Amino acid sequence: MFTFVLFGLFYESQWKARFIYCYLAAMSLAAVIAVPLWLLDITVRSGREAGIFMTNHSSQSLAFVVATLCGIFLLKESLSLQKKSLLVGVMALFLFNIFFISPSRSGYLALPAAAAFAFFILYKHKKLHYIHGIVAAAMLLVILTSSTLQQRIKLGLEEKTNYQSSESVTSIGIRVIFAQNTLELIQQKPLFGYGTSSFKTVYSAHVAAKYQDWRGAPASDPHNQYLFVWLENGLVGLLIFLAYIYTAIRQGASQQPYGAIAASVLVAVAATSLFNSNFKTFPEGHLLAFFVGCLLARQPKNMAEAECA
Repeated sequence: MFTFVLFGLFYESQWKARFIYCYLAAMSLAAVIAVPLWLLDITVRSGREAGIFMTNHSSQSLAFVVATLCGIFLLKESLSLQKKSLLVGVMALFLFNIFFISPSRSGYLALPAAAAFAFFILYKHKKLHYIHGIVAAAMLLVILTSSTLQQRIKLGLEEKTNYQSSESVTSIGIRVIFAQNTLELIQQKPLFGYGTSSFKTVYSAHVAAKYQDWRGAPASDPHNQYLFVWLENGLVGLLIFLAYIYTAIRQGASQQPYGAIAASVLVAVAATSLFNSNFKTFPEGHLLAFFVGCLLARQPKNMAEAECA
């Protein structure tokens, strides 16, 4: 709730710049800390992988994705060569964390999707095909060199292939089950849904009557933000939700660099929300709220007119 108090500051570009640079400084420190932890195979938090010290690997990866997007836009600003070199260096650290340290498949999806959008905003159609070619080549290089990414993709494909015969819950297998059963329920009430906060009750009763194994376990989320909204609030609610995303992205794209950063962050979260509910999970949802709320804040019309007079 304190976010709304801060909106009064962030219509001024200098406060947006301070916010971005403070975030980059914090993420740079975090990226530096993660590397030796990973190299020395040190586990900081119980149940987490080496090098992961934030909430979980998905949260940490998305935090570095957001930092990378900030760097992409700031490279277009009139910075000194020294500052640009430093920025490129910390961006390389962010990328190393995303693709080599973190096993988060969400990060593997979020960054290419959001980076492609960011480059489109920055360059429009000018040199766009060259830029996307470079991005594609860079992704291919990462796929060929990152054993962490290779293992996670291989594991995901195996879980997708064997989910029906699996005797235990798997990350991808449970998502397939979530999607299948959520869509079955949506077909029964597609227009208005079952009501806000109804997912756990409706879904759990549905699968309990259908399965006798791990697939029948209760769940409060389908790990897909769009299916979640559609089941609870129907097609009407889903269209309103998509309209919010579209409106925020469109507004942000016209406000460079800070609004465009917010729009790119929103694209990243929207992409990962095909396989998670990042709009409502605590760390990712709060990160998104800050970037969209602070960076899309506009100067009051009367003040803008006074400055132009």
